[in-house]
Parts: sequence; C-alpha cells; structure tokens
Amino acid sequence: MSPKISVYMPTHNRATLLPRAIMSVVNQNYANIELIIVDDGSSDGTEEVLRDYANRYPMIRYLCHNTPQGACAARNTAINIASGLYITGIDDDDEFLPDHLLKLLGHWDTKYAAIAASLVNDKGNTRVKQGREYGVIPLTSLMHYNRIGNQVFTLTTRMKEIEGFDISLPAFQDYDCWVRLSQKYGSIFKTKDHSYVLHTSHEQNRISSNTTNRLKALKLFEKKHEKLLFKKHKKSILLVKARIQGVSLPISEILSLLNIENWRLVIFALISTFRVK
Repeated sequence: MSPKISVYMPTHNRATLLPRAIMSVVNQNYANIELIIVDDGSSDGTEEVLRDYANRYPMIRYLCHNTPQGACAARNTAINIASGLYITGIDDDDEFLPDHLLKLLGHWDTKYAAIAASLVNDKGNTRVKQGREYGVIPLTSLMHYNRIGNQVFTLTTRMKEIEGFDISLPAFQDYDCWVRLSQKYGSIFKTKDHSYVLHTSHEQNRISSNTTNRLKALKLFEKKHEKLLFKKHKKSILLVKARIQGVSLPISEILSLLNIENWRLVIFALISTFRVK
C-alpha cells in the first residue's frame, strides 16, 4: 500500500474560500491521504462547512480551537496528531494542482530535509509561475531569504521533532521552520513542478501584508538565528528590510550589498529605486 500523506490546513473565518482548498486535496491523484483541518476559533460558519465535508469525505479530520490562537498554533495542533509517514501543508485560501502530492513524493529522498514545489501565483485574472530557484538549497543559501515558499513536504517525524512552527513569531514562521529543518536534517530540494497555487487576488488579512509584524519578526529571526548569519547574510537582510518598508536605497548602497547569493534581491531593490526616480 502507498504510504499515507498527512496534509495540515489551518483556517479562520474563510468559510467561502475553504471549499476550493479542501477539494483540491480531495481530488489529488494520490489516494492515501489524511486532511487535518484546524478551525482556529472561526465565527462565520466555518465549523458547519467542515462538518459537512467531513461527513462526505472520510479522509478529512477536523478540530476546533474555541478561541483564536493563530495559524501556526493551528498547524501545530494538526502536526501533533498527524499519522501519515509524510506531511505537508496547504493554506485555506490556496490550492493543490491534481498531481501535487504525487510529484512531491516522487522527488522524495531522505538525504534532503524536505522537498518544496514551485508556486503559481493566481492574481484573479491571470496565473504566473513564480520563482526560478530550483534544485538543492543548502542552509547557507537559505539564510539569505526564504527561497522555499510557504510549504514543504517531509517526514512527519521530522516536523514533530523540531516541534513544528514557532508561535512566538508574528511573521516569517514558515521561513523559520524551514531553517530549523535544514539545520537539523540538511539541504532542501525545490522542484521545477509548479503545482501549488497561491491565490492573492482576495488578500484577506494576509500576514505578509502587515509591515509592522514583518519588521518585528525579521528582528526576532535575526536574534534567534544569529549564529547562522554571516556578514553576507546580514547584507541580504538589509535588502529584505528595505523591501518590507517599501523604501528605496541609493544605488551605491544597493550595489555594496550585492553578493552571488542575493542578486535577485538586488535586482528588486534597483527596480524599486528606478521606479521612484
């Protein structure tokens, strides 16, 4: 029998968006799946939606937090009860393409800490394949910025051993989790398969759009992983910070921060500077 894959999904007040994400897991061309959905204190009828889907599809398990604890607490609740050999995640407003899990499993190798798929950005009226950073991503490369994305595929035991996501961080929890996985188990492999769809057209309460939380999280991330950050990494963090703040740096300063690992960040910074001019 094929090994079981656990898929965790946190949700909060997205009863109208949730069905698309659920059905994208149900309709995978891989059969042995458990989908664990944790309702993080919703008040919009999400529990009724989950009850209905769980009654129709035996693969679905759902739990409810009585009061909101945050998406990462919900992810950790699911991870702690996951019974699959492998585990991955999906956000409640996103979507798996039908062969997503099968392709991730096909790339699996225990020498990697995790496997990551490439993303498709659905902007509502168009879909754009996102990122071109494929192949082996070692920890020293990952420390420049999150080259992975918002989900990985790995052994469930590994996610449990690192204790899942750090709920003390107000943002960058996924990035921090990938760093800890890589630190303990090795490089992460990113595939050329664009099989995870990130839906951005609605932008309902995304953490990634909260500048204050992201700047606070970046500072906490630097402190937490200080021993892993070399001078070249700190240059990249300055570029990330400027991008979060939406500020344009002088061209001379941008070029002084350039290294072989962060040229993509440098290009973004230069584009931002020229737009302002």
